[in-house]
Amino acid sequence: MTINVMDEYLELTKDYIVKYMKLIMGNKYNKEVCDRLTKKYIETRYNNFYEDEVEKGLPIRKRIMSEIKDLSSRLIENGIAEKELVDNMCIFFYYVLYFDNLVLTKNMTNEIYNIHKLRKKLLNKDEDDFSEKLKNLITEWQENISKELEKYDTKEFLLKFSSYKNVRNVSRVNIEYNIKLPVIYSEFAINKAFNSGVVNEDKLYIEYYLIAVRIIRNIIRQDFKRHYIVEFAGSLLEKNKKIKGIINIISNSAIQDKLSLKIRYNDFLNNKEAVYELMRSGFKIAIIIDKSFEISYENIEKLDMFSYVLISKDSEIYDKIMKTNNKIKNLIEI
Repeated sequence: MTINVMDEYLELTKDYIVKYMKLIMGNKYNKEVCDRLTKKYIETRYNNFYEDEVEKGLPIRKRIMSEIKDLSSRLIENGIAEKELVDNMCIFFYYVLYFDNLVLTKNMTNEIYNIHKLRKKLLNKDEDDFSEKLKNLITEWQENISKELEKYDTKEFLLKFSSYKNVRNVSRVNIEYNIKLPVIYSEFAINKAFNSGVVNEDKLYIEYYLIAVRIIRNIIRQDFKRHYIVEFAGSLLEKNKKIKGIINIISNSAIQDKLSLKIRYNDFLNNKEAVYELMRSGFKIAIIIDKSFEISYENIEKLDMFSYVLISKDSEIYDKIMKTNNKIKNLIEI
């Protein structure tokens, strides 16, 4: 069974946010308020939701604070909890930005000291061992979050990234192996085995785990612009059970938003419903134009459904396609 990398990472993050808020609030902890704040934080921090024209270019830290402030007002207006409780929980929730590596601090001890003082002032709570418990929780949080991503690291396989001509923030992704085999096996034979048949499908397990971790690390660094076009095996479109297991690894809106599955047009023609199901599930498709593509006004219009349209310079219809460049969105020459 495969692991949904982002879902698992976010569940761990949510768990630690709850532990932190329970430690802070003690018997004044309100589950519904905490759940609402956490949901809003995750949506803004990791999915980059709520970036409207007014907020475009605003640092994500400020957007999170703005969203939490708006949410707190609604919680109070809707009678979810008393104003004092909501306000206090929001104040302490802001410190999650430090623990979740969004706001960097040179000295976490200072933040712990500030929380201790605030807790005494606002909640009238001042246990002798509170600061030590909070320090231990933060240390455990950050160590386990790092381990959650590091467990996918491997020396045997690595991702190779290459840029497309005249296209910014979009990278082609290939997986390469670092496995020493006896010299009797030629490089050609090894590559053929690695890139064909069942192995060509199975290597996607590794590629998708690695690219999911890469995207999460980008998001942690607040890089939401980078997009990746990843490999896909057309033969999977006829294997319903296997394809579900493989794409489960990357089946999260934050991951899906930042990658496209590369599928040949001929495979699309032969498996339209399977491709449409991928798209209905939130996946973006980068279509490779091949000789099966018939140039017509209708077919060119339909290309708009794909995130990218890829065409080789060696393609028989390259010249004809390039003449329609202004009619095709996100056309990439490969």
